[in-house]
Amino acid sequence: MTNRLKTYDFKNACLFTGVIFIICSALFALCGTFIVNSITQEQELELAELSEELKSQYEEHGLDWILDDLELDDRPIWGRNESLERLDEHDNLFKVVQANRLLLGSQLSFNADDNPTWQTISFDSPQQFDVLTIRIDLGDALHVTMLQPKSYESRFIAAAIWRLYFYFISLFVVFVVCTILFIQYQNQAKLSQTKKALIEIAKAPDSTRLPVPKRASCDRDIAESINAMLDAIADLHGNMKTMSVGIAHDLKTPLSRVANRLQSMQHDINDPNLIETHLNHASNDLSAVISTFNNLVRLNSIESGQHKEKFVKLNLSELIYDLALSYLPVFEDSGRILEISTVNDVICFGDADLLSQLICNLLENALEYSNNDAHVWVRLQSHTGSALLQIGDNGPGIAKIDQPHVFERFYRADISRSKPGNGLGLSIVKAICQVHDARLDLLPEQKGAVFNIEVPTSN
Repeated sequence: MTNRLKTYDFKNACLFTGVIFIICSALFALCGTFIVNSITQEQELELAELSEELKSQYEEHGLDWILDDLELDDRPIWGRNESLERLDEHDNLFKVVQANRLLLGSQLSFNADDNPTWQTISFDSPQQFDVLTIRIDLGDALHVTMLQPKSYESRFIAAAIWRLYFYFISLFVVFVVCTILFIQYQNQAKLSQTKKALIEIAKAPDSTRLPVPKRASCDRDIAESINAMLDAIADLHGNMKTMSVGIAHDLKTPLSRVANRLQSMQHDINDPNLIETHLNHASNDLSAVISTFNNLVRLNSIESGQHKEKFVKLNLSELIYDLALSYLPVFEDSGRILEISTVNDVICFGDADLLSQLICNLLENALEYSNNDAHVWVRLQSHTGSALLQIGDNGPGIAKIDQPHVFERFYRADISRSKPGNGLGLSIVKAICQVHDARLDLLPEQKGAVFNIEVPTSN
C-alpha cells in the first residue's frame, strides 16, 4: 500500500508539473510570437508607407529625386558577392528596372509583389535570409523592387526570447526536480508518522486513533476511513467479548445444575422417583442450553440476509391480527388485557415466519415482564409508503440506564436477571427489522415498554 501511495503521489506531482509546464510554455510562446509579429507587421507597414511615398515623389520630382532619397544617385550596380554582403550586413537591396532592363541595383534575381511579402531566400548560398520584398510600379515601364532583411530589432528580440525561454526551461526543470523531491520527502514523513500511529493503535486498538488533518485532502479521507474501520472493528470486538461473556454466563448455570443432578443421581441411584426428578430437571436445564444455541444460530442466520431470497408479498394486517388473536387466551388466563387494533389490507414485502417471530418475541416479552393486570396492545396503522406497528404495555417499563442496551446480545436488565432467558429475544427482533429495512424504536418517557416498528409497504 505504501508503494502504491508513493507511486500515486509521484504520478500526480509529475502530471501537475507537466500541465504547468505546458501552460507556461504555451503562454511564453504566444507572448514571444505576438511581440515578433508586432515588429514584423510594423516593418511591413513602414515599407508600404515608403512605397506610397516613392510613388508620390516620382510623380512630383521624377526618378532622380527618388534615387537621391534612396542614396542611389551614383547609380551603383551590385554583383552577387556585393549583394550577399549587403544582406549579411542587413542593408537593403534595390533593383530599378525599365522595360526589363536593369538600370541600377542588385543583379540577384528575386520576385516581389505589389504588397510587402516575407520570403526566405538563399540565392544559391549556404546562408538563408528572411527578407521583406515589394515591387513599386512607377509608370513608363519603370519599377523599383526592394528587398529588406529582417530588422535588427526583430532578430534581437527573437534571440532574446529564445534565450529567456531556455533559461525558463532550465529553471523550471530545477523547480520541478525540487518540487518532486519535496513531495517525496513530505510523503515519506507522512507515511512514517502513519506507521508510528498504527503501531500505537496496535497497542491500544479500542482507544487510539489516527490524527485527522484539518484541511480537506486525500490524507484526511484516508485517516477518517481507517478510523471508521477501527471503530467498526472495536465494536465487533466488543460484541464478541459481550457475546462470549453472555454465552459463558448463560451456559454456566444450567450446565452446573446438570453436573449437580448427575452427582445426585449417583447418591439416589436406588430410588426411581428421585432419579426421574433429577432427569426431568437435567432435561430442562439442557433444553435451556440448546435454546440458547438455537437462538444464536437463528440470529446469525437472520443477520446474514439469506432470508431475503424468500421474501414475498404478504398481508401484514392478517398476519398480525391472526397471531395476536392466538395469544388472546394466554393473556386472559394471566389476568392481562390484550387489545388488538389493525387496519385492513396493509401489504408488505417480507418473510412471514420472521415477522411472526418478531411479533411473538415482543408479546412474550410483554407477558414476561409486565404486571399481572397489565394492559397490552397491538396496533397497526397505515402511512404513505409504510405501516406503523406498535406493541406496548403499561407495566414497569425499562429503566433509562438499560434502554440504550436492550437490543444488544445477552444484555439483561437487573429486573430480568432473576427470570429465565438468554437476552437474545430483542436482538432477534432488531435483526428481523434490519433485514426488512424496518425502523425499530423503543419509545422513551413511557409508563411501560412501548416498541414502534415502521415497516416499508408495497403497492
